[in-house]
Amino acid sequence: MKKNSKPKNQNNDAMKPLNDELGFFDLEPPKIYREGQTRSTPSRQQSPQSKPSKKRKQASPQRRTAQKSEQGGNVKKKRRLKKKFRIAFTAIGLVLLIAIVITILSFTVFFKIDTIKVNGAKKYTPQQITAVLPIEKEKNLFTIDKNGATEKLEENLPYIYSVEITRKLPSTIIVNVTEPEYVYYVKNSNNTYTYFDNNFKILEANVKSAPKKGIEVKKTAFENAVPGKVAELTNKELVDDLQSIMQTVNDLKLKKITAIYSESLVSNYIVYDNRITIKLGETNGIKDKIFTALTAIEKLNDSNPDAEGTLTATNDKQIYFTEKK
Repeated sequence: MKKNSKPKNQNNDAMKPLNDELGFFDLEPPKIYREGQTRSTPSRQQSPQSKPSKKRKQASPQRRTAQKSEQGGNVKKKRRLKKKFRIAFTAIGLVLLIAIVITILSFTVFFKIDTIKVNGAKKYTPQQITAVLPIEKEKNLFTIDKNGATEKLEENLPYIYSVEITRKLPSTIIVNVTEPEYVYYVKNSNNTYTYFDNNFKILEANVKSAPKKGIEVKKTAFENAVPGKVAELTNKELVDDLQSIMQTVNDLKLKKITAIYSESLVSNYIVYDNRITIKLGETNGIKDKIFTALTAIEKLNDSNPDAEGTLTATNDKQIYFTEKK
């Protein structure tokens, strides 16, 4: 049997009064679903503010070709850079290897000593100096101990005041010797003499006579005098003043000073030509005092070359001479 169905228009007419009532209340009329019809949720309307996503543009063939070319250029650049680094490292390695080989040869095969020259020695012969010098021929020029050699020479050969040892390529050692410009001495209790330099290094001990052109240091003595060693004075508190006087004599190249001595820190003396004692007082400003005293002595020598006495120069601005009676 066929199902009876009402015409579509007839259904709509039947629902019209209901729809009109609902519209009065501002309500949406119910929807009519037929059998077999799937209820669907209305899709969300797209917000007018949201923008559709842009489609990714594909690169043009020319651009892709340029990118590939650029990538290929970077690869080639990296390869060239690596090659340069390899060449540089190889060159550095070769230079270091050559330097090591040269250094080894320099200390083993080359620069062997075959000549030793000695300059400036008067008290000792070159043979005496080279006999003490701890540097042998056929030894390497760069392995010598210059400081040790200097100390040994100054200690074993006391009249060597200072030494300078230099190398001259390819195979020569040069020893420059300086001897004391002045020799000082003290008279010992047993009537012998001890010689020393301005650093109180003993040159000779228990000598029977005083040195020619030596400068006597009076009113003092050594506790233990060993040649080649620095000795101590019995009156240690006067060492600085005596050394100051000796250094001034050396610096001013004074030739007619025959003696010096110190009685206290404020009573220091030098003797000129064994006949005029210059009283200096303190050693402060000693050079100016000595200059002033020597100027006065020159004038005194013009009037009385054999004058003996004491010249007081404790103040470099006012001096006076007391003649010996």
